[in-house]
Amino acid sequence: MSDWKNTFERNRVIPPHSQTARQAPGASQGLQLVFKQIDGLHIKQSESPPSLQYQLRVTLFDSGHQLFFGRTWKSGSHSVSGMQGQSSRVLFNEVVYFHTSLCLSSVVAVVELVSLSTRADGSQDAVGSGFGLLQLFTGHADSSISQGEGRLSLFSGTPRALLHPKLKDPLQCECNPDSSILLNK
Repeated sequence: MSDWKNTFERNRVIPPHSQTARQAPGASQGLQLVFKQIDGLHIKQSESPPSLQYQLRVTLFDSGHQLFFGRTWKSGSHSVSGMQGQSSRVLFNEVVYFHTSLCLSSVVAVVELVSLSTRADGSQDAVGSGFGLLQLFTGHADSSISQGEGRLSLFSGTPRALLHPKLKDPLQCECNPDSSILLNK
């Protein structure tokens, strides 16, 4: 690789907000998330199921300062099981391990579902298909997820909507109840 590309790859981590880093307790905490499957996807008539591929992406987000930080984890590409016009499922069975010293209630994991398609030139086109917010460090989170298996509802749209200045509390958004992610924490 060229020098500029090596430098870019080494420096892709986005640091957290300085105030968030100061508020955090000193000890870091490790977490494991297991993403099992996505249920409730609706395939459009124009899309052919054999070519549909989906990917999960997980990024940490500081809801207090409206800032994404860290590195984005990306799953492999997975195919859809189901027929056109029906509710479909994508089996992931992906495990994510990470640790952070920012164990604050304002820090959430943003889980994005991305649809992947191959262009004529062979490159891939990635389009956001929804996202969910997983509270990691709060005692009053959904107990079924914090103690084991649970479902994470998906919002319609892109997680970049979390950066909108009028959105004060992203955890109060309206969910799209058609899709959900089955996961273990």
